[in-house]
Amino acid sequence: MSFRNAAILTLAAFAMAGCGRDDVKVYHVAKDDSAAPPQNQIAAPEQTSTTQPEQPQLQFTLPNGWQEIAPSQMRVASFSVTGSNGETADVGVIPLPTGGDELALVNMWREQMQLPALTNETAAETISVGDDSAKLFDIASDALLIDGRFRARILVAELPRGATSWFFKMTGEDSFVAAQKENFLQFLKSVSFVENAPAQIAAAPETQNQNINSIWTIPSDWQSSPPSEFLLAEFSIAGTDGATAEVNVAELAGEGGGLAANINRWRGQLGLPAADEAEFSKTISTLKIPNGQATLSDFTGTDSKTGKPARLVGAIVPQNGQTWFYKLMGDGQIVAQQKDAFIKFIQSAKYPDAGNAP
Repeated sequence: MSFRNAAILTLAAFAMAGCGRDDVKVYHVAKDDSAAPPQNQIAAPEQTSTTQPEQPQLQFTLPNGWQEIAPSQMRVASFSVTGSNGETADVGVIPLPTGGDELALVNMWREQMQLPALTNETAAETISVGDDSAKLFDIASDALLIDGRFRARILVAELPRGATSWFFKMTGEDSFVAAQKENFLQFLKSVSFVENAPAQIAAAPETQNQNINSIWTIPSDWQSSPPSEFLLAEFSIAGTDGATAEVNVAELAGEGGGLAANINRWRGQLGLPAADEAEFSKTISTLKIPNGQATLSDFTGTDSKTGKPARLVGAIVPQNGQTWFYKLMGDGQIVAQQKDAFIKFIQSAKYPDAGNAP
């Protein structure tokens, strides 16, 4: 998934009283705890300890049908939302350094929904996160991105708070997310932050990059760079006459939107139309990895951002209840030369245990 040059994504406390409401439940998000969190504890971000100023801790109460699940590395909390007819949605929260291009951020989400990029200022709804004012972005796809049958929808609330921006994101089938919007808004209104509490905070980007890169064996001619906020790792590969290619790695909870949606998103980055099931079989193959297998895709087209011919090799790797996305994209000659190294890079991964693994 390429979210380069976008500054980005994604908790909090809920103290809602009232008839028919559950009692307040406070959860602890611990780095090595993949079990259901106990009640009556404080939620602290799951991040790498440094000597930087302390981050606030978070508390929350969940609406009916919401269940907390183990967060990935980029999140401080994750939730699964289940409807009465088996519909599901994913909710995640990520704190990131404040700053970045809001338009690029929104266009990244629109890219996920296979919508064209915007060139002008974005429209957002003003909502409340706790006692603070925040922005809500509501983006629905036109294409049937979920199982080839349903449109998809993203709700993202952005709350800048000092040096940190908090992102709360819900993703799922269009009509189900729309039906859950009021619950999502009520959830956000309940958010509170516990200041001056002992908690670990995020390491500087360079430190995070060094730590995450220890997962793989990295080719010597790949140049590592601090990844965009939605990515776990990012590398550049230089060729002759200024030609380049890039490798990036991202990770999402569960199925990460599904195989079809992600393959078609990559196709859209090369100016290719969405593929049906028959077309998929021509462009994907199975890749063996130490702990199972991955889906490998390979196609060529025109880079939608640069207008230049490009080739994309992508891999989707389910692992420990998460899905890891690997992408090699750029100049066709470099991609052809680097494909074997890219595959060995994927196969070299030593994934964290379940619950400790975007």
